[in-house]
Amino acid sequence: MSRWVSILALAGTWEADSLAGGKLTNTIALVSKGTAIEETIGTPEDNEVSLYTRDAGRIAMTHYCALTASGNQPRLETGVTVAGRDEFLFSFVSATNLATPGDAHMRRMVLRLKDASHFSEVWTKREKGKDTVFTLNFVRK
Repeated sequence: MSRWVSILALAGTWEADSLAGGKLTNTIALVSKGTAIEETIGTPEDNEVSLYTRDAGRIAMTHYCALTASGNQPRLETGVTVAGRDEFLFSFVSATNLATPGDAHMRRMVLRLKDASHFSEVWTKREKGKDTVFTLNFVRK
């Protein structure tokens, strides 16, 4: 099974505990005839979107961030992928709408596939050179 197919299998609705308390919903949908994946995390009033695509042996993600004041859009991508692994490391490549490198933005995300009903995302946000790491543990609804 290719690594892209592993991510496609996440399509559906998921739930995680919010860092601020309460619950977050994560809706993952295949779009553009399965050539892209749209992930929407949050609540109906406050959410953010990540779009995933394949790119020459890598998986690229553009994250439309709601946690930063500027609403920037970091682009992260995996290295050249190896089949059969259940972890994806997305590293910062560039960003749009990022006024200075010191502004808050997402620098890294580790996607860990646990089983058909569980996965996690470990996000690293950088602001003024300091990293903050937080984990969202999702359960299929």
